[in-house]
Amino acid sequence: MKQAIMTAPGRIELRRADAPEVGPGQVRLRVRRIGICGSDVHVYHGTHPCRSYPTVQGHEFCATVESVGEGVAGLAAGEKVTALPQRICGRCRACLRGDYHICDRLQVSGFGPAGAAQELFVVDADMVVPLPEAFSFEQGALVEPAAVAAHAMARGGEVAGRNVVVLGAGPIGNLVAQTARSAGAEVLITDLSDYRLDVATRCGVAHVANAVRHIAGLPLDANVQFMTVIATKMPYLGRGPSSVSVSVRPLRRPWRTSTRAGRSLSWASSPRGRRWTWDASRTAS
Repeated sequence: MKQAIMTAPGRIELRRADAPEVGPGQVRLRVRRIGICGSDVHVYHGTHPCRSYPTVQGHEFCATVESVGEGVAGLAAGEKVTALPQRICGRCRACLRGDYHICDRLQVSGFGPAGAAQELFVVDADMVVPLPEAFSFEQGALVEPAAVAAHAMARGGEVAGRNVVVLGAGPIGNLVAQTARSAGAEVLITDLSDYRLDVATRCGVAHVANAVRHIAGLPLDANVQFMTVIATKMPYLGRGPSSVSVSVRPLRRPWRTSTRAGRSLSWASSPRGRRWTWDASRTAS
């Protein structure tokens, strides 16, 4: 089979490799489509905090079941699927309480274990997600980033009938804007790129703004942010908003009293070797 191996920043080689064996409790998948995540681009440029080489990337993908290992039930050859990118132990305290993203032995496809940029790909059966047969392969490859958007909105709370601003109109920001819109929110999305804003408009987002030329004056009930520079956002949040931040890099959050009685959620990857400090005296209950 063929693999796309990134041997160093800016260098991807197409090589031949033996087909992976499928073990008990595993599924061998034939990859049909893969997406290119922003994190993949950072790895390509050598700027991702968790990069290592050589690596086979790809954690957004759609595949069909090629074969199943001993003990696997409920999956049939030819079935259209995707899979969770996280590989977990299932036994540590975090896993047992459902916090798989902080598993003691967490690994992520394409960031250590080989990802889906290869013809055949083996994963544990309990990580496989069956897809509707009506899905195209392209739609199937969008399930993982769409899940990120849906999860961000779920963490932000109920948005029906509320004003939501999304800072950053890249693929994830666009998807979260569509998710908020489908949930009944009035959505504004901002970016520095007119191209991205045009794509958002074509995807059905009614209100777009280039942050350099225009800042909306309406008080905001919810904010979902997909950029790492957020110094200007807080003064425009109304009282009691929800704020959700998603980033692969650490976030600096300038608090203002306008956020009182609201809720803020933030999660970001922590580069290796970096220490974090938290001044509880600056946080009001």
